[in-house]
Amino acid sequence: MGRTVPTWRGRVEQEIEVLVPYRRALSTNDRCHFDAMLHDVRMRRAAGGMLPAHEAWKPMLLSMILGAHERIQALEQQHTLLQQKIQSLGEGDEQ
Repeated sequence: MGRTVPTWRGRVEQEIEVLVPYRRALSTNDRCHFDAMLHDVRMRRAAGGMLPAHEAWKPMLLSMILGAHERIQALEQQHTLLQQKIQSLGEGDEQ
């Protein structure tokens, strides 16, 4: 028996194909950021497929937001580590 509902992967790829003209119009820098967001969607396909959404955009946006949050947390961790290093260097000067 055949499928009545297209696969999540197929729906996402169809949505991404619709965005090709938009992507083409972006600046090179914005295109890189846009591609990173689409990568986030593709990396979370399994999770997106768990939502019985008729529209692909809700799970796609959740995947993009999750990817952005992941990058923000990584930057916060790097910032904290750098602050700690700076503090330890400053404490060494006081001795």
